[in-house]
Amino acid sequence: MYARGTLDFTDSCVKSVMEKDYQVIVIGGGHAGLEAAWAAANMLGQRSCVALITIAASKIGMLSCNPAIGGLAKGQLVREIDAMGGFMGLVADATGIQFKVLNTSKGAAVHGQRCQSDKAAYARVAQDIISARSEIDIIEGTVEELLVSGDDSKRAVGVRIDTSYGEHDLLAPTLVLTTGTFMRGLMHTGEDQQPGGRRGEAAAYGISACLTELGFELGRLRTGTPPRLRESTIDTEALDLEFGDEHPIPFSEMTPQGWSIGSTCCDRFPMLKQVGCWQSRTSEEAHELIRANLDRAPMYSGNLAQGPRYCPSIEDKVVRFRERESHGVYLEPESLESDWVYCNGIATSLPADIQDEIVKRMPGCSEAEILQHGYAVEYDMVRPHQILTTGQARGVKNLFLAGQINGTSGYEEAAAQGLVAGINAALLARDGDEGYTPFNFGRDEAYIGVLMDDLVTKTPREPYRMFTSRAEHRLILRGDNAPDRLTPIAKRLGLLEHSDLGHERWARHTHRMGVLERGRELMRTIKDGEKTIEQRSLEPGFTMQDLKNALEPELGEQARGVWLTLHSEARYAPYVERQRREIERSSELEHRPLPDWMDYLALESMRTEARMALDKFKPATFGQASRLEGITPSDVTLLSVLVKRARAERGTQTP
Repeated sequence: MYARGTLDFTDSCVKSVMEKDYQVIVIGGGHAGLEAAWAAANMLGQRSCVALITIAASKIGMLSCNPAIGGLAKGQLVREIDAMGGFMGLVADATGIQFKVLNTSKGAAVHGQRCQSDKAAYARVAQDIISARSEIDIIEGTVEELLVSGDDSKRAVGVRIDTSYGEHDLLAPTLVLTTGTFMRGLMHTGEDQQPGGRRGEAAAYGISACLTELGFELGRLRTGTPPRLRESTIDTEALDLEFGDEHPIPFSEMTPQGWSIGSTCCDRFPMLKQVGCWQSRTSEEAHELIRANLDRAPMYSGNLAQGPRYCPSIEDKVVRFRERESHGVYLEPESLESDWVYCNGIATSLPADIQDEIVKRMPGCSEAEILQHGYAVEYDMVRPHQILTTGQARGVKNLFLAGQINGTSGYEEAAAQGLVAGINAALLARDGDEGYTPFNFGRDEAYIGVLMDDLVTKTPREPYRMFTSRAEHRLILRGDNAPDRLTPIAKRLGLLEHSDLGHERWARHTHRMGVLERGRELMRTIKDGEKTIEQRSLEPGFTMQDLKNALEPELGEQARGVWLTLHSEARYAPYVERQRREIERSSELEHRPLPDWMDYLALESMRTEARMALDKFKPATFGQASRLEGITPSDVTLLSVLVKRARAERGTQTP
């Protein structure tokens, strides 16, 4: 019943567990919950300082939908999480069965690292790593209620959990809520409906009611999954097989260089056998069948909440792109330990009989057995204008929200939010209200900063997904330089102080920075003809291999990431300098704080639309205010005057 490291709720230990002095309680064992618990443990470094509550410990770290980590923009998020001492990159490297860098025909700023993960191994390794942390206690149970003190000024103080041994109250100064798709989750396959947040797992109902009672505005979103096939019943000989990169590039700086099958990740996990994915496609005949049955597809018929526009169902595709005779489908092995195959490209909520026909009409799949039909799941979320960029709820102190509860889509977006929430929950628990200084990433510091800022300045009409186009400073926020940007921040926060892994990470970072500085010096001094290597690097056609050939005799053999950073820095140098000047010019407005006591609805000289947007989102800075929907540059100028006047009347110059 209990996974390794899980607290066994027998009568003899319930009392001792309830009396433990937890500093942070994390609700949910998905990707947001794992990063939150991991970050809090890294920050606090005390035995049993974090309680991780999950419905089923055996489901911790599950890849609910596509068994893949990373991708365009998402790969940058994983790299940033790792640079902060995070969790996801370590597990992805240990369990990847196909690694590939996407978008390599373009510049390094938009490259996207991705790996196809072994679904079974990912969950098992995640459970092994998290349960090995003495700072984290894993508790099986369902959270039925958030315990909140105060009437006017509400403060979270704990949770009420329902276990196999009854209900118990668990107290802590901070809570992190990461419910994923489980809040009032409802799964749809055609007309068939089943409660649950994931196939075979129950939904959670108490939290939604509790959040509503606390005054939160909830919304409803949905996502979809495709059918899974049995590999042995697919005619793979009839399909093209596509492999990943010949020399895989790991996500984590802690994965040894020269990494290959038989070597180890973090001196612990062997790199798994690498596999390919088969390419199939839908047919025009199947498209006609789908169009004839749209009324039986809840995801398309309008009976469900809004889903992700950029990961559309096959129903959406055949209607929006009527001119297309087929759509590509990747048949991706889910695990080396099973014969389940994921049909990437045909997420659907159509009835099972229609799914059977769609699959049979795909090349190589006429005899394919469907092991699990696709389904849609709709769930409750909290409108994210009700949180701060730290993840802390505006209406309830000491309560943090992370993951799909905030309206996002994807493992990587969830993990990034979990990291931010875990850091801030630990800081608040450690330093108290008086000493707590909130931690935020700026939009010019990390993709994570872009994500958090977008959530609190926009109302999601669909699940939020990260794209490189959302990051206006993407030339600076490349995946290759994530450790250079963020590992010093992790060191300053204390994320690397309490574990051998953290100490090793800082040692590797220090070594990398020394090598990069030496490389930059050599580029300025070594000449190729009349020009230095630095000057040559700006010429069209100057490749990373050219750079390596020029510097390696002096710099020695180095990891690919070092060469990529040196090459990208030089190639982008004029544009990066221009971007940094733009950041400096806008910095004053971006970081100038807005008072939290401002009554925006009373600003009668401001347009009604602007006042309503400011009142709803309550931006923390003028920069955030400038990005709100309905706010114009002239509104920001007027706001500056009105805030200055309000402060003068209040007799203060500070927020």
